[in-house]
Amino acid sequence: MPNVTAAAAAVPAGDAKLLQQRADFKVAWRAASRGDMVTLAPYLETLKDYPLYPYLRYAYLEATLDKQPDELVEQWLDENHALPVAAELRQEWVISLAHRQDWDAVLANERYEVTLAQRCAVVSAHVLGGSSVLSWTAAAQRLWLVPNVPLTVCQPLFDYLDAHGLITQNMRRERVRDALVNRDFVTAAALTPSLDQADRGWAEQWLAMAQDPATVLRGIQVPDEPRYQEMLLSGVKLLARNDPDAARQRWADLGKHYHFNRGAARDMRTLLAMQQAWHLTPDALTDLKSVHDSVDPQIPEWRARLALRAGNWKEALKDIDALGWQSHQTEWRYWRARALEQLGQKKQAQALYRQLAKTPDYYGFLSADRLDLDYRIVEQASRPADGVIGRLEGQPGFVRARELVYAGLYPQADAEWALATRSLSTSSRCQAALMAQRWGWYARVIPTLTSGGCWQDLSLIYPIAFQETLAPAAKHLALDLSWIYGLIRQESVFKPNAVSHVGALGLMQLMPDTGKKVSARIGLTLDSPRALLDPNTNLTVGSNYLSTLLQHFSGSEPLATAAYNAGEERVKDWRPGSGALAADVWIDTIPYTETRHYVQRVMTHTVMFDWRLNGKPERLSDRIGLVTAETAVMAPAAATTTLAKVTQLKPR
Repeated sequence: MPNVTAAAAAVPAGDAKLLQQRADFKVAWRAASRGDMVTLAPYLETLKDYPLYPYLRYAYLEATLDKQPDELVEQWLDENHALPVAAELRQEWVISLAHRQDWDAVLANERYEVTLAQRCAVVSAHVLGGSSVLSWTAAAQRLWLVPNVPLTVCQPLFDYLDAHGLITQNMRRERVRDALVNRDFVTAAALTPSLDQADRGWAEQWLAMAQDPATVLRGIQVPDEPRYQEMLLSGVKLLARNDPDAARQRWADLGKHYHFNRGAARDMRTLLAMQQAWHLTPDALTDLKSVHDSVDPQIPEWRARLALRAGNWKEALKDIDALGWQSHQTEWRYWRARALEQLGQKKQAQALYRQLAKTPDYYGFLSADRLDLDYRIVEQASRPADGVIGRLEGQPGFVRARELVYAGLYPQADAEWALATRSLSTSSRCQAALMAQRWGWYARVIPTLTSGGCWQDLSLIYPIAFQETLAPAAKHLALDLSWIYGLIRQESVFKPNAVSHVGALGLMQLMPDTGKKVSARIGLTLDSPRALLDPNTNLTVGSNYLSTLLQHFSGSEPLATAAYNAGEERVKDWRPGSGALAADVWIDTIPYTETRHYVQRVMTHTVMFDWRLNGKPERLSDRIGLVTAETAVMAPAAATTTLAKVTQLKPR
């Protein structure tokens, strides 16, 4: 939640009534959300003129939907159809109608269908309602083939299809195959018993291979048919993820007995070579060079990356030239300059560095470091237009968004904001971003600027937010505050309610298990994983976790940053086996593309926050230093500075 001071700043002076209504709404919302009309009733009277009054009715209806008369739900939907939450309530209502088998009411809402659950309800109404069975059977069969359908809504429809013999063996085989190919082995196992005997044997063997590909593939004998070949290819791919050498051997054995088509064979050779590269094995570069017929652009790219990691600058330059149009990308222009510099062609390297150093980004900062140039960080502050901001603040959608932010209802606030900004001009979006900043709602500032053309306002792009929590934590843990900010900027863009697709929570995107372990270690009790959505809790736990990673990796910010994203064990595997690598080389040879870009962005954001906090940022090359073998001791920053820079080119 934004701090009270920021939220209160949006309230007209002396408006004690609004402040009281805000406090009352929080109590009323909790009561409405649990269906407690006894507690809610008095507030429905006192909050009638509060902007979020419709939200109270919505929360109560949602909590008691199965008990509410349909007329009351329809009335609320008619009166509040413009609210973003109206679509959510309608979806839940339609699902409720389907559970009650009120098919006429479901069909009356057919035009509002937007989700898979609603699709299930509508098709069920047509088929189970008995009015359009024949014409809608095909639609029902298509739904049965869709992965991850909401069975709570669709199951009665699927039961009808099954009971009437409308799920054919071909459909069952297709659904199982789709699940196996997409590694949804739970679904495949559940459906396998419904297959006929021949198909069941194929599916059971595939499931067994998925459990232990190394064992099943060793000496396997299956028909040399397309569907079994597909199974074998899948098994080799699974094995290669953890043991590329064993996968390469199994593939060689299979090639002696099975007639895979040329395209499949080529793709497998490419994959096996890439797995060697991603595992950074000694044979990786040799394997990549042996692949001549691949159309995968990652092959030449990783030839170049591995040459860089090996310190073979001549080969790296040759591989960069072979990248074609990719060689003109910023990343490869930087590495061309680095290779030219190492090969003694300093004049050409200088010219490339100078061009790159004009841009304040990751490679721009590194290029400036090679020339000992100041960073080209230029700020252009946005000019608040109080008249425009005043008009925006008076629009109902923005008023509701502001009050939802104060109430801590961020998903609803996001939806209101998205709807309110949709029709704004570019210049008005910039003013809306300034308005959000005044509210202390940093999470909406940066996304709004994306389409507002105000990217040069660095105070908006890199906000010094939650400083009252972060500054003491950074000091206590001896962490660089700029680095913590850089990580938050990348993880959540300062969105307190951020929840990732894998379940990471809050500003620093902590996994629940990590949050629980770190909290216990520092003596903090979490009532539930959702407690990590509280900004102060999240920042406290996240900072301590970051401190632990930094200690584990001997003070290396790049290593700790990579571990924050990919996990400690993977990062240990990626460290050099002996000696040390310049960190720019190590970062650009991180096998995971996501982690590689993550580290680059966090370190770039760190430089920018360092500039905002301290005026003149520490050199990025000095900050990232060297990456050493696991057994080596990381030199302190002051000692690594000279080593990290290697040779600096002085501008003429």
